Amino acid sequence: PGRPIWQCANKREPEKEQEAQRWIEAVIGEKFPADVPYEHALRNGIILCKLMNRLQPGIISKVNISGGDYKFMDNIS
Repeated sequence: PGRPIWQCANKREPEKEQEAQRWIEAVIGEKFPADVPYEHALRNGIILCKLMNRLQPGIISKVNISGGDYKFMDNIS
């Protein structure tokens, strides 16, 4: 806690990432894209928005599913 992300990057725990991925998939009712690394699947914010809307319906009124990086930034802000 409290460390910059670049210091934490090489301290990843694949088993915890897999556990988190399984939980997210169970909550949203869909699988992550095949052959896409965990962090890449979350990068555009679409899965995270779906998760938030499952946990609290309607919390995110607009999810950008296309439009490039600029639009996807809205998903994670």
